[in-house]
Amino acid sequence: MRKTMILTTVSVATFMSLVNISIVTVALPSIQKGVHTDLAGLQWVVNAFTICLSALTLTGGSLGDRYGRRRLFVIGVAGFIVGSVICALSSDLPTLLGGRFVQGVAAAVITPGALSIITQTFTDPAERARKIGAWASVAAVGLVVGPVLGGVLIAGYGWASIFWISVPIGVIALVGTVATIPESSDPRHAALDPVGQVLGVAALATLSYGLIRWGRGGLGDAVSLASLALAAVLLVGFVLAELRHPRPMLPVRMFADRHFATVNLASAALGFGPYAVYTFLSVFMQQTQHLSALWAGIALVPLSLATATLAPVAGRWVNRSGPYAPLYAGFGCAAVGIAAVALLRADTPYGITAAALVLIGTAMAFTMTPTTNAALSAVPRERSGVASAIVNTTRQTGLTVGVALLGAVIAGHDSATTGLHVAAIIAAATAVIVLALLVVNRAASVKAAALASTGR
Repeated sequence: MRKTMILTTVSVATFMSLVNISIVTVALPSIQKGVHTDLAGLQWVVNAFTICLSALTLTGGSLGDRYGRRRLFVIGVAGFIVGSVICALSSDLPTLLGGRFVQGVAAAVITPGALSIITQTFTDPAERARKIGAWASVAAVGLVVGPVLGGVLIAGYGWASIFWISVPIGVIALVGTVATIPESSDPRHAALDPVGQVLGVAALATLSYGLIRWGRGGLGDAVSLASLALAAVLLVGFVLAELRHPRPMLPVRMFADRHFATVNLASAALGFGPYAVYTFLSVFMQQTQHLSALWAGIALVPLSLATATLAPVAGRWVNRSGPYAPLYAGFGCAAVGIAAVALLRADTPYGITAAALVLIGTAMAFTMTPTTNAALSAVPRERSGVASAIVNTTRQTGLTVGVALLGAVIAGHDSATTGLHVAAIIAAATAVIVLALLVVNRAASVKAAALASTGR
């Protein structure tokens, strides 16, 4: 019973943090009017959260391992409540971005902390895989039900209500954490890396700024090009700093393991493709197809249902056959579903939209659980905080880059519809490339195992 309560508590907190990635999407047109901003401002409403989440998750996992997973989880949940209140009370873009920043920092503690607590609680590998599958299904549902919930709240109470809803959910998670989760830590396996952290945040923020600026200023914009060049320099500096640090926040050498590297590449592609395209679909439905926030949320229900139904199936599939089969299916569905977005226009029949959404939702379900399980299984149990942080970091980094780059593509076209089509083709092509890499990597692994068994 206690283990069930622990799983429920971390799932509630994870739902709260991740639903704030997607619930904002349906509110973007309302927020645009409320705080008087443009598409670039809306991209920052999304990325102020995701940049913090992706860049700070590594530190969040390490801090939990070092100072206590329960203690950091309490701080993360409480911080998220504070950030939500700031967002709800904001009347201008800078204040709203400040609240999203606080939310992102808090989520960077909650997400890896949840996975690490689950790993510490369920020590049997088979049971742990099932529980991670259950947690992943809640996380996936949190990401996809946001627009539906947001549409209902906006229709009745305005866009600020999408942030107020996190307060009671956060209080429930906070009480559950204090009442049920025991303290645990592995300080010998965690270290602080302030230089790496600063370089990581700076690189990701500069990259996002350069891409968003590129969407407004065009290919020849000097500030955009300078920002992208600086981001590349900062990224190289980050990698070098991590290679030289005796206990880096991102163990770069772990990526020498082909299996671990491939899994994290797939995780990044999941954020870049399905999740990023999904962010812009709600805006397209409201601004081009002229749906209300409520009806846009309802229109996205097929994606939610597909993800919620199939995420537990993905967990069982991983237990039976390993991660690669569901990953093949997931990225295959992603490629087809995202490519179908390129067919959408103002007068497109809803049946086509629904079919594309079902495929994208299936892709989310069949990729999130396998990447999470595979990443955790590649490291010792005491490094669970770092491993879970890495796989979530790559996914959120993919989302951050996807929102910035695909948003820049959309902004760079005179027609929002044409821009969405081009962005969808880019995202679908990325899914195809990752699918091919997964197939190649799996074939190489099978061949290596066969050679090893024959002693060659």
